[in-house]
Amino acid sequence: MSLRLAVAGVILLAFLGLAGVAAWYRGDAIAAQAEAAEARRNLDAAVAANEAQQAAISRMQATAAANERIISQMADQVAAINETMNETSQQIGELKDANEDVRAYLAGRVPADLDRVLNR
Repeated sequence: MSLRLAVAGVILLAFLGLAGVAAWYRGDAIAAQAEAAEARRNLDAAVAANEAQQAAISRMQATAAANERIISQMADQVAAINETMNETSQQIGELKDANEDVRAYLAGRVPADLDRVLNR
């Protein structure tokens, strides 16, 4: 009888050991599931932040492109103004050299506003 009792005890201990190992692995599996759920939440938050940042980058790129167009247009306008101003100055100089009345007028007292324009 004691041999049977010893074998039953060994079998009981083996089953208890297996149950303990199963419980250990089950605990690890539950912890892994919780970690996976946390990782999914973190990933979702990171994806949402990335999408928001990408939208902001797209808006900034559109603004930069618009600024470049405006600056280009302004540069063209400034160049046209400079060209017109140079042509006007050249025409006034040529007119002054070619026309005695203009030369006499400009040699006299020129109104301050016209003098400012002519001597820029």
